Amino acid sequence: MSGSARWAARDGRVGPGDRGSTSHSGGYHRQVTESRVQVAELRSSLVEALREACAAERDVFAAIDPATRDAPTAEGGWSAKDSLAHLSAWRQRQALKLAALREGREEPALPSDELDITNAAFHAERADWAWERVLDDAEMTADALIGEVVAASDDVLTDPKSVGSIMGDGPEHDLDHLTAAAAGTGLEARVPALADATRSIVDRAGWPTRAAAYARYNLACYHAKGGRLDEARSLLRLALPVDEGLRAHAPGDDDLIAIRDEIAALAAG
Repeated sequence: MSGSARWAARDGRVGPGDRGSTSHSGGYHRQVTESRVQVAELRSSLVEALREACAAERDVFAAIDPATRDAPTAEGGWSAKDSLAHLSAWRQRQALKLAALREGREEPALPSDELDITNAAFHAERADWAWERVLDDAEMTADALIGEVVAASDDVLTDPKSVGSIMGDGPEHDLDHLTAAAAGTGLEARVPALADATRSIVDRAGWPTRAAAYARYNLACYHAKGGRLDEARSLLRLALPVDEGLRAHAPGDDDLIAIRDEIAALAAG
């Protein structure tokens, strides 16, 4: 997905769903029970999605040649070590954010409102870390984020903005970076397998409608960039009809350029 799409998913907010009437009828109790079951399923599915992403991340980075993992790319970009540190830094940020919500504190400030400046600050903080320290940090931030999802209140988890942020710093972020990291390792197929696992989790869980739409949209962007256009179309047919913001964003999203002429038809479902 493009950077703008990823951050749009974090910025959208709708309130928690209606939990039913305040009467003491049996219908009310049934609705509350069903709502609690849905939140439990959502919580479990988010934990599963994070674990799937971390397992794929672990497999891919373990397969990278130790002789090259600290070296910048041929274009002068981040090394594999830098990419893993970047993924871990954003997981830590999300865990700290959820902890602040849970404890009633102000959300911790980012280094900057500009994404590139924040990424540069995270990179500078970790640039001198040894590979082993980066690996340890990646495991610790994964555990921390999963722990905060487990501990989060129902109201936090039923807010689509929260779900979008968790996914944005979990599977969606890994999909952004693991394709390049996996190149030449023999584990290239591990990355689309993560996308398939993530879709399966979203499809079977009782996610808030808007949160599910954003997750499917971002998966569609990943598949479209990789040339898997039928999979992208399938996901967009589910995502676009239910969210006006996504329908407005999609025609200008460069990740979808290969099927841009089809956006209107896909939005019809």
